Amino acid sequence: MPTPHDAIKVFVSYSHRDVRYLEDDSLLGYLKGLEDEQVVFWTDRHIRVGELWDEVIKTQIQEAHIALVLVSQHFLDSKYCKNVEIQGFLAHQSYLFPIILSACKWQRHEWSYRRQFLPSGDKTIEEHYTDPEQLKWLFLEIRQQLRERVELLRQASPPVVDPKPPPLAPIPGRIKLEVCRRLGNDWSALADVCDIPNYEQHRFERGEEARAIWDWLENRKRLAELPQALDVISRPELAELLRQTP
Repeated sequence: MPTPHDAIKVFVSYSHRDVRYLEDDSLLGYLKGLEDEQVVFWTDRHIRVGELWDEVIKTQIQEAHIALVLVSQHFLDSKYCKNVEIQGFLAHQSYLFPIILSACKWQRHEWSYRRQFLPSGDKTIEEHYTDPEQLKWLFLEIRQQLRERVELLRQASPPVVDPKPPPLAPIPGRIKLEVCRRLGNDWSALADVCDIPNYEQHRFERGEEARAIWDWLENRKRLAELPQALDVISRPELAELLRQTP
């Protein structure tokens, strides 16, 4: 948790189809005035030539205090935005600050429909703020609400958190088989939440990906993280199987 003197890191999560919102005369341009108040905005434009972009992004996700999420159907259709960025923010408990850019099915996603967003009242920027002056006022409202969130983060007391999840009791082979069988195609989201590198995922035997994730975590003594990771990808019934193991 940041102290009053720490910089607040804001990760801007967006689809490249919506890159115009990062320009100086658009949304991010209006927000950058907050940099004078020790608010740091990060986008993937900061990745330098030769850097491993996937690793850089995942590191920034872990360090972000706030995720400014620019929501469009392009964003919701992006597997990377959903399975890496959003799930990473949820796993690291960053504050999600969603902005609805254009018409999209945001109601189908639990992380978005359970949160307040801007513009309010089921409006979108592109449908309801076509007048340039109205748009400027909306950007200023977003800036003010983001500033208020920054202040709340600075005032909050640091929570007492156990840095490591409690160890799991020995898990019978039948439970492992059941979890792996029922995980199905969610293995990819689970691998991303567990920060398993792409080159490791490519080595997984086809049809045995869930077992490979289990073994990967077990070999690194990280199996205790599995229940929480299953919660993050909305598979609480599998997490419960592990937690109830005698």
